[in-house]
Amino acid sequence: MNYTERQTARQIGSVVCKIGEAANVKVSEDGGKVKFASAHDLRRSFGERWASRVMPNVLQELMRHDNIQTTLRYYVGQNAKRTAAILWEAHRAQAVGGILGGSALIES
Repeated sequence: MNYTERQTARQIGSVVCKIGEAANVKVSEDGGKVKFASAHDLRRSFGERWASRVMPNVLQELMRHDNIQTTLRYYVGQNAKRTAAILWEAHRAQAVGGILGGSALIES
């Protein structure tokens, strides 16, 4: 591959896959077959991480989605376990503070 010329998306994707394999970044294993990280896997990971940190319209811009429905479908509210953990942590923080909704939660 000649690196002095502009590379196509497919060529860049191939390089990223080789990097994922060389770095041993495994996305999945099925029957002994390993799938290493690709550019698309890295893109999805980026979207999932930022979904809990920014508003959906900001994530839409970051992901360069033409339609907000794409962002909502794939990234907003998709990780129920992480959402539950965040809520429980917020609840515990309030409980330790002594008052949630006007009533004491932790008895002395």
